[in-house]
Amino acid sequence: MRIITLVLGFVVALGACAQEITPAKYTEGIDYKVLDNPVRTITPGKIEVTEAFSYTCPHCFNFESRVVAWEKALPEDVQLVKLHVIWRPAMQLHARIMYTGHALGMAHEVDARIFKAIHKESNKLSSESAIAAIFRELGVDSEKFKKTFNSFGVSSKVQQADARTRNMKITGTPQLIIGGRYSVNATKALGHEGMLKVADFLVEKVRAEKKAAQ
Repeated sequence: MRIITLVLGFVVALGACAQEITPAKYTEGIDYKVLDNPVRTITPGKIEVTEAFSYTCPHCFNFESRVVAWEKALPEDVQLVKLHVIWRPAMQLHARIMYTGHALGMAHEVDARIFKAIHKESNKLSSESAIAAIFRELGVDSEKFKKTFNSFGVSSKVQQADARTRNMKITGTPQLIIGGRYSVNATKALGHEGMLKVADFLVEKVRAEKKAAQ
């Protein structure tokens, strides 16, 4: 009798463990949406996760530390792409900041400093001179900043960001687009941590779809 009890206890324990490691299931139309028209990704060979954000968005500011930590743990076949949304011409200036940071090889450092300037120091960064001052603080001399900030490469990236904002139907920030097909928005039900868990689920979904198509 004791042996039967032990065996049953072992089976129950295994069932509990299985429930713990079973990935969460999320529902289309509730937890995420499918884009009407898939968008071409820009990271060949990778499962692309695009984070649509704005430096002036307080929710994006609060989300930043979480998404940075999440990015560090991504597997080799997944890549995070930052997209500064452009809904109106004035937003091009801040998108240019982000791509300047990328061009200079200091993306994370620039993002953190810009968020702090806007949300902690009430610096709107509404002019090139104000932005140049931040880059000088980060060790970039004025001439190098100006050349990069106004370069053809950065200008092209800003134009692409404008087009991708429209093509992805970005309606709010932060927003995650997985594989150019699935979209996750921040909601009260999900919260920021929930967004990332749904993103993990969708990454697995895209990976499975790729394998099935091979």
